[in-house]
Formats: sequence, C-alpha cells, structure tokens
Amino acid sequence: MKIKIALILIISSMLLCGCWDSIEIDNRCFISTIGIDVGKDIGKEGDLKAISPKEPFAEREVEKLNVTYGYPDISSLAPTKGGTAEGKFITTPAYSMADAVSMATAKSSRSLDFGHDEIILLSSDILAFPNTIKEVIDYLQRQPTLNRMALVLVADGNVEDYVKYKPDMEKNIGSYLVGLMKNSSTNATILPVTLNQLLILLSENGNALIPRIKLDKAKNELNLSGVAIIKNYTLKGYLNPIETSDLEILRGKLKSGKKMIYMKGHPIDFQIENTERKITVINNKNNIEFHIDILLEGQIKGYTVDDDVFSKEKLDNLEDDFNKSLSEECQKVAQITQIEFGVDPIGFRENIEKYNVALWNKVKGNWSEAYKNAIIKVNVTTHIRRVGVVK
Repeated sequence: MKIKIALILIISSMLLCGCWDSIEIDNRCFISTIGIDVGKDIGKEGDLKAISPKEPFAEREVEKLNVTYGYPDISSLAPTKGGTAEGKFITTPAYSMADAVSMATAKSSRSLDFGHDEIILLSSDILAFPNTIKEVIDYLQRQPTLNRMALVLVADGNVEDYVKYKPDMEKNIGSYLVGLMKNSSTNATILPVTLNQLLILLSENGNALIPRIKLDKAKNELNLSGVAIIKNYTLKGYLNPIETSDLEILRGKLKSGKKMIYMKGHPIDFQIENTERKITVINNKNNIEFHIDILLEGQIKGYTVDDDVFSKEKLDNLEDDFNKSLSEECQKVAQITQIEFGVDPIGFRENIEKYNVALWNKVKGNWSEAYKNAIIKVNVTTHIRRVGVVK
C-alpha cells in the first residue's frame, strides 16, 4: 500500500512539473541594476496627504520617483564571444516602485526579470525624503523576486548618469560595481552592504551605513568614496575613505587594510593582516564608559633605502608611533559617529544587550541620550611581525 502511494505521489509530481510562466529565456529582460532617483513631483509629498482614500481615480500622474533599470544586452552574446554583455537601460517616472515596474514593462518588448539584479543605487537626493524612502524600502522588502544579495550603494547626484556610465574595464555598470565591492577583502575603504543586510539594519532603528560612489564627469571616472550615514531613513552625512577604514577597525571587521605614517619625510606603510577587538563597559553614576582595545598585526610594506627599520629599538619606536596615530584616528571617528551623526555603527548597544543585561534594562528606554553622553576611549596596539624581503 505504501509503495502504491509513493508511486502515485512521484507520478503526480512529474506531471505537475514544467515551466510555470511559459516565457522563453530569449524573451526575458534580465535586470541587473536598479537606480532610484527623485522625480519632478517629489516636493508634492505634503499635497498627497490631502487626497482621501475614498476618492475615485486616485491613480494620477504624480512623478515622485525616476527609476532606471539597467540590463545586459544578451542578444550580443554568442558561444564564440566571451566576456560580459553591453549594458542598456530603461528609464521611467513613477509615483511608486510598483508603478515604475508597470511603466517599464510598457516600454519593453520583453518580460522583466528581477531575479538576477546585482546593484541597487539610491540617489543622495532621494535620501532627503524619508517618507518616500520608507515606501521604497517597503517595496524592496515585499518583493520575493528581488535578489536579497544585491549590493546597495548611495550615488551622488542623478542616478541615471551612473546606470548609463560605461567603465573601461567592463561593458556594463553592474559588473563593474560588483567587481569593486569584491575588492573589500583587500581594500579597507570599501564596506559592501547587501539588500538583505540593509533591510535588517533599517528595520532595527532606521539607521544604516551604505557605500558611497561619485562620478567625475570631467575625468569620466567613477570612484567609491567612503560611506553614507543613514539615520531615521535620512542621509545625515558621509565618512571619507580613511574614516571608513578606521570604522572597520573599530567594528573589529577589518580583514585587510593599510595604514601610513611619515618618518623623516618618508611614508611608512603598515599592511594590516589581523584585527582583534574588545569592548569593556564601565557603568558610572553619571554616564557609561566604553573602552575599545584593538590589536593589529601586520608588516611593513615600504620606507626608504637610506635607512632601515630592522633593529628591535626602531621597530618598537615604529609600533609606538602607529599606536598613537591610530588610537587618535579611531578616537575621532568614534566621536564623529557618536556626536555629529548620533548613530552607533560600532556596536555598543549590541554589546550591552548581550553581555550586560542589567545595564541594558536600565538604559534601553533612553538609549539615545545614554549613548550621546557616553565616554568612548580607544587604545590601539600594533605588532609589526614582518618587514618584507631584505637584501
């Protein structure tokens, strides 16, 4: 009896299998990049509140957004041709992200497929409108067809210019930006954020760090330029590449990076190969103290042939110089995020929640004020393990 039931289930599953949407691959448009910018009617957000939910014909032409979809031209690919396909794009105004998809579909002779999107670009301009951003984030969160591992970036200026940009090393912007993000393992100034990570961060308190890119039209160059600080769904400011590197050290997530000091007018490069971080919390009567102890290990990458750094005394002096320089750098970055931006990307709140429950129960109702008044002290210890090949 059991065998008969198993056979019936197997045969049934075979009969139910097939192409569920009946769309051939050559009739699909595989969206790889989504660029979201402000529309010409973005300033009418307040007027829209006056529209009653019961009002008929509410679907009017209000261009809150300007959305650009980039996609590879797969028709240019062939078995005898290698590499990536050239990028093309569709741009449409819309009152919402769902409306943008409908409008873009009306402009395309192929079915839009969002399962392979790699890059989502948010304009710095649209981050000045938190209500609209909340609508965009809600759409991105609800769509099961979107790739949750797509990388999210903030672009200075008009996003459409970025989607249309043709880099020298790649044929489309999506492949180029993905390649840049992959360099994060060797470049500490790059802090990649996936759509899934962004949604989790924003769902907690509306705060996030997103990589920033800038397009230099005069030089026709596109560069990563630190991170954008998002608080309450609004762009509060930026950290430059050096500050971004220091932030990764403070977070204890730096995989590989480089720091530099000057000695006798010559730059000395310290290649960081290992990072360890420890946070100690001291609960005073008036405020909380966070002590961050950081251990960095690495090697010297360059100095000058006119001098050497091989004696123990000189290496000890170098380590002391790096300790003081990096401690002060990281201290300033911690204060920038705390005082200027009022965000906690280092993870102090998570540390208290996990390891000091009694203190968290005391301050969780007024965490913003407690964090603002907290004392942060940073101490960096460097160990130079190698000095490279010597003659």
